[in-house]
Amino acid sequence: MDKAFKYLYAYYPHVLVAEENRDVYFRLRCRKFIEMIRRSYEGSIAKSSNGHRGKQNNYDSDVFDHQMELDDQLQRETKPAGDAMDMDADDGRSATARNNDLLTEAIQYGMELQIEFSADVKEMHRELNETFALIAYTDARDSALAGLMEGKGRVEIAEQVNGAILGMFSYHGCP
Repeated sequence: MDKAFKYLYAYYPHVLVAEENRDVYFRLRCRKFIEMIRRSYEGSIAKSSNGHRGKQNNYDSDVFDHQMELDDQLQRETKPAGDAMDMDADDGRSATARNNDLLTEAIQYGMELQIEFSADVKEMHRELNETFALIAYTDARDSALAGLMEGKGRVEIAEQVNGAILGMFSYHGCP
């Protein structure tokens, strides 16, 4: 998600700051929060079940996991030599400690979201509260909110972002 923001601001800086795209910006920020929560679960699930989960054997999860593997591979291939920060490196801390750090980071990000969107419309508040509810579960992928954690959410926000980009081109009269 950080790469999505980086490339959007680098190549299409006006798309996410345009008022007509505020909802896309909001959903992209919420998706980042969801991905942060998901990441905090993955380490503890992998350690406790050797990477296998009952519900993860469906097509959607396999596609999502494959996308994440490709993202990780791309990151490794494009990382400058000598970059000391490896997200998967064993830093001598327990998996639980690393997962707690990830969850703490997600909660801090969620607090930023709450502040940023506190004055927005009621529909955004409802969606934000539903997204924040993910924190209440030991693993939200096995909860009533599991739909938020599915890989199709990534595809949906990507389509919305692409639509916003295309809309800006047609709005400003670009070919």
